[in-house]
Amino acid sequence: MLAAVVGALIGSAEPVAAQQTPTVTLALSRTSIAESGTTNAATVTASLDRASSAATTITVSAAAGTNAVASDFSLSSGTTLTIAAGSTSSTGVVTVTAVDNARDGPDKSVTVSGSATNSQGVTQPSAVTLAITDDDAAPTVSIDSPSVTEGDSGSANLTFTVSLSAASGRQVTVGYADAGTGTATSGTDYTALTAGTLTFAAGETSKTVTVSVTGDTTDEPDETVLVALSSPTNAAVSSTAGTGTGTITDDDAAPTVSIDSPSVTEGDSGSANLTFTGTLSAASGREVTVSYADEGTGTATSGTDYTALTAGTLTFAAGETSKTVTVSVTGDTTDEPDE
Repeated sequence: MLAAVVGALIGSAEPVAAQQTPTVTLALSRTSIAESGTTNAATVTASLDRASSAATTITVSAAAGTNAVASDFSLSSGTTLTIAAGSTSSTGVVTVTAVDNARDGPDKSVTVSGSATNSQGVTQPSAVTLAITDDDAAPTVSIDSPSVTEGDSGSANLTFTVSLSAASGRQVTVGYADAGTGTATSGTDYTALTAGTLTFAAGETSKTVTVSVTGDTTDEPDETVLVALSSPTNAAVSSTAGTGTGTITDDDAAPTVSIDSPSVTEGDSGSANLTFTGTLSAASGREVTVSYADEGTGTATSGTDYTALTAGTLTFAAGETSKTVTVSVTGDTTDEPDE
């Protein structure tokens, strides 16, 4: 308080409030949009917390956020919002639109920012985040059914190809293992397959699993190795192609079968065995059968010199190479030529 002033009057003074700079705020018509459909866009607006005596211009921009790239969204050709002098709400239209990439992936985000100008001064807006919700189904993973010729020695690769039905924006993994139900024998026909996991990086669609096949010279049926897929992440195993049947194609000629020409001394009485041996030129992985019968063109007389031979079949199990046919010879004391 002022008092006892000489030569002047005491006046009163009201405090003057400092003028505050208005602050720009950005807002979105929705905070989350879908990759496609009717909700795949959001509009951007701006406002002031108090009116200004000068117009405010806001230039809007958008940048890729979490999990996003620039091609995941687009910004409308008009990127400027205006707040007229004395107003607090913007005019103009700025739109952020999602782009459907038809690829399964994590949800993404876009950072929407604004740069404001006002001749009287203005506080810049904070950026806002727009989420883009992925709407694509996870791919299916399948395995093919290859074949390979085994060869006579060494090894050959039976290569299975594992494929995604579509590229994914996520990392995809899937387990594989020998299903154990093929006709080929592990350790003999092929090297035991160690179970493992295939990893597809984002964007990859193909991986391989290789089985080492052992060559041999044994004639045998074509054989199979089955590889099964399991435990996928970010994908589903195909209901029709989740197990691949690999075929080992045999390339070995069938063996030849022959019979020898034995001899036996007839004796003076009783009987003696004249034993013929049927032989395969090589062991086979298949069952081999061959018929036999008396040709009827020998010089010995059936029923007198030997017991009539009943026609039959020799059966060689896989791996067997020798079988016999026995003719019972009748002994006598008659001097005669060999028969």
